[in-house]
Amino acid sequence: MSNSNEQITAHLLTLIGRQVIYQQQQCEIIELLDDSEFVLQALEDDTNIQPSQYGEGHRNVPVTYVVPIFDGAGDLHPDLIAAGLDALLPS
Repeated sequence: MSNSNEQITAHLLTLIGRQVIYQQQQCEIIELLDDSEFVLQALEDDTNIQPSQYGEGHRNVPVTYVVPIFDGAGDLHPDLIAAGLDALLPS
């Protein structure tokens, strides 16, 4: 990972709780997975049915998205840029 990516990674945790538009939905960044993916939760009324460990649906949960931070070349991932998260990261 390049030095600039290490600086970006250090800044990523400060973005938890920020709101962004992703796939035309207002979302909140709720988690950072292994310094390489954000978990976004839709703030709108849409829900998914969450299955149990046996595959049976029992409850509705908010829609979530997992957005990678870097692409295979180590650059910011296009999905992250499309969500406007690049503007929240240091230059």
